[in-house]
Amino acid sequence: MYECPNCGSNLQYDIAAQQMLCSYCGTTADPYSLQEEPEFLERGEYEATVFTCSQCGAQLLSEDTTAATFCSFCSSPAVLESRVGKARRPARIIPFSKTKEDCKASYARMMRRAIFAPKELKDQAYIEKFRGIYMPYWVYDFEKKGKVSFRGSESRQKGDYLVTKHYDIVTEVDASYRGISYDAAADFSDELSSAVAPYEMNAGRPFTPSFLSGFYADAKDVESSVYRQDACELVAEEEAWQLSRNRTCARYHVKEEGNEEVMKNALRPSCTSAELAMLPVWFLSYRKGDRVAYAVVNGQTGKAAADLPVDRKKYVTGSLLLALPLFILLNLCFTITPGVSLFLAALLSFACAVISGAQTSRIRERELLENDKGYQSARGHGQTQQGRILGLSAGEIKLLQVVIGVVLMTIFMPIAVCIAVFRSDSGLAIVGALLISFALARVVTLERWRRPVRKGMFKDMLPAVAKPAAAILFAFVIMIWNPVSDLYYYGGAAVSMGAVIWTILDIIGRHNLLTTRKLPQLNRRGGDEDV
Repeated sequence: MYECPNCGSNLQYDIAAQQMLCSYCGTTADPYSLQEEPEFLERGEYEATVFTCSQCGAQLLSEDTTAATFCSFCSSPAVLESRVGKARRPARIIPFSKTKEDCKASYARMMRRAIFAPKELKDQAYIEKFRGIYMPYWVYDFEKKGKVSFRGSESRQKGDYLVTKHYDIVTEVDASYRGISYDAAADFSDELSSAVAPYEMNAGRPFTPSFLSGFYADAKDVESSVYRQDACELVAEEEAWQLSRNRTCARYHVKEEGNEEVMKNALRPSCTSAELAMLPVWFLSYRKGDRVAYAVVNGQTGKAAADLPVDRKKYVTGSLLLALPLFILLNLCFTITPGVSLFLAALLSFACAVISGAQTSRIRERELLENDKGYQSARGHGQTQQGRILGLSAGEIKLLQVVIGVVLMTIFMPIAVCIAVFRSDSGLAIVGALLISFALARVVTLERWRRPVRKGMFKDMLPAVAKPAAAILFAFVIMIWNPVSDLYYYGGAAVSMGAVIWTILDIIGRHNLLTTRKLPQLNRRGGDEDV
């Protein structure tokens, strides 16, 4: 806590003034004029009050000694335990430039588009709980200097032949990239930190703890090595894009498949520095039962992002209001036969099955935080499994989808032929078989070859697709049976649509699982080793 030199009250950093301000007498002071302990400066540390949540283990750092009344990460209302500790001193800090009122305005603009969000997320009492937190980030600088070579090609039509000439292109490069940032806190989701990026790193200032007065800070628990390769890839892609715009490179098609990877490898830069910085984030948590959702606002630019669950009642009401005029319009413009209505219901059931299966896989991935590198590294789980599986490229995946689609089509086509024998509208059956075959091919290849097969994945997926699958089977049985009475078709369509509505409600429930998270269990070890 910093004392006002005029009245002895508490000095806090004021965003509007960009100075330390005494709320009692109005005295202002330069943040750098407040002295620090020399021993902490020498050790590259600073002293702070460490608030620890007894429920989830989250830790927040502050220059103030006043008690924290709730936890930002699990929204627990309990007073947090506090102790005086030390933290690693960042090299830079970007002070808050967006006030809490600016933050609430950004959040309100975003929520105006979220018409199905629960009303609690728009309640003013809830929005008042936005808290300013400095999040730790690793900031990387890269450079690439020297001679590089890569491939290019030029094709020309010569009579009946297409003649292609291949070239080695050599050039000198002198490029530097500064201020590429990735969050260094395992508690802060990579998805949310990416959503509110970027920060303007030129606004960074040398760190001094006085900037934290009146705010909180999270502790660094992710090492710089975790994101260094990602930052390097990002720079290489940017360099390749910039160079491909050159007239000579454009002429020789250096961005064509095969050439681009060689070009990126040639342009791969060297990391010249990785510094720890504190960047401003307005942070808000929404808790319902044992789930929590977060909203964040960039404290420099005002860019907002949030986990937005859906209120089922609002969604159903809105869907009914939209469906009624659409139903009337379709009936006025088109004549829908009983067979077509049953086929459309089956097609909707199939779409629901695909969405449900994909959601189930995504939920497992989200619950285990498999794609959050910071969390995985901080918990000792190593690097996440991303990118290629079995060494297959994107082009090979597409070819595999076609092959599996053809194989599945040979399975479904006899069903279509059987329907064609009994029905006059066989075109629908054949189109349906083609759509189902290639859609399943895409789902299978994405699930099996793009992601590792997790234990219990298919067991979890079965309940998600059971209802729409039963509706599809029921519709196909009626189509093959081909009864005389239209009532069977309308009845089958009604049953299938009932399954669709039931499945959509399940999809909303799974969407809410995807947009909320399990209550964090950060399991800090205690003592000063974590900060």
